[in-house]
Amino acid sequence: MHWGSRAAHWTLILLSVAPVVAQPAPFGSQGDLREDLQPQWWRRDKVVLTSGGLSLIGAQWRAAANVRLELVTRPALMRLQGTLRVGPLGRYEPDVDEAYDLLRVVDFVRLNTSRIRPLHLRAGLLDGMRLGIGHLVNYYGTAAAWDERTIGGEFSYGGRAFAVAGFTGDVRMNGVMGGRATAYPFYFASTMPAHSTRIGFSYVADRNKEIPLEAYSVDLQLELFATGGVHFSPYVSYAWYTDYGDGLAFGANLHAEEFLDLVTFLLRIGAFYNSRQFIPGYVGALYAVHNLHARTLESAGGKVVGLTLAESRGASDLLTEFKLEFPPNFSLRYYYRRHFGHQTLSEFHFRLFVRNSNRIRFEVGIDKLGTAGFLGVFDDFDDQSALVFGANYRVYGPVYVSALARYSFERIGETGAPRYIVQRRFEPFAGIRMQL
Repeated sequence: MHWGSRAAHWTLILLSVAPVVAQPAPFGSQGDLREDLQPQWWRRDKVVLTSGGLSLIGAQWRAAANVRLELVTRPALMRLQGTLRVGPLGRYEPDVDEAYDLLRVVDFVRLNTSRIRPLHLRAGLLDGMRLGIGHLVNYYGTAAAWDERTIGGEFSYGGRAFAVAGFTGDVRMNGVMGGRATAYPFYFASTMPAHSTRIGFSYVADRNKEIPLEAYSVDLQLELFATGGVHFSPYVSYAWYTDYGDGLAFGANLHAEEFLDLVTFLLRIGAFYNSRQFIPGYVGALYAVHNLHARTLESAGGKVVGLTLAESRGASDLLTEFKLEFPPNFSLRYYYRRHFGHQTLSEFHFRLFVRNSNRIRFEVGIDKLGTAGFLGVFDDFDDQSALVFGANYRVYGPVYVSALARYSFERIGETGAPRYIVQRRFEPFAGIRMQL
């Protein structure tokens, strides 16, 4: 036997006995059940939902009409929708006041692949975007200011030895961008701690011309043991902002994928140690309206709320995170980071999605910064809070009723650095669902 043949022979033997590295956590919206339009893999669909009703934005009532299109094709899944509002003072200008509004009809367009396939491509609104453990980018979204929402993009590719992922908050590539590379240096090993070891490197940048931001992180994670499909994985992460501070994080995950072919869950307990001018997950859910350039204001009084990186004095944080999924009809995500310094830098996130076939669909999304507590769902909504509440119910046949409440932000003033105040919306609709 030639040396080349022997090498190929032993390589095949090694790969056949080596355990397969577990798939990394879904990136971005890769595993989002809210975007699961295809209950059966072979199903193809074209659905149009036309609806109308009332729209309350601030103190002004208007009549509103909405058209939604959902397409399930072999190469892609997509949801497109647009709303026009008209009231006693005329139409609502932000609906159609700029060319970018044509792009805002895209909720999402994504490559139609199963969760186990290595490639993920998607364009649309971003929500809950995270790099690694969320040390730099955590629950980042592009719809905090709804009328100025941007359409972003995300991709990921994972193999046995490496994985790469990246995102942009705007397809025009002029805002927040980030990427991550993960290596499994001992993927060929036969012992669990070795073959599960992964080293990750993350980068994020805000290309704002006025006050740009760059940050980096490196992390290490491995699985110490597994029993009955449940894995225990400790991690450590170090992150730093260029021209600002740095921080250390460590903790452990208890997690399982499709446990008993029924449930996916994750429990994470962790700690953060932060220097001055460092805030964990600073590129987060409200980053579009609270960053180094744009700030939010009090609804009454007009004072700036929240803290920037330069204003942070450091301290420690305790993290509690929980995720539970029963695909394809139930998911729950809970995140609470308790800040132990004297500044108001705690962070709370909550996502709930429930669906009962085509009869009922219900979802809640809550993001709070500052003074949120462990039971942040029940805390008051202040000037650093965002809410999305949506419910749909099929009354009979193709007839549906729905209600949408949104607690977001609107820009005030035309010049100078962007300033935002809270904007409240409520829209009850009724409509007809038609399958083409």
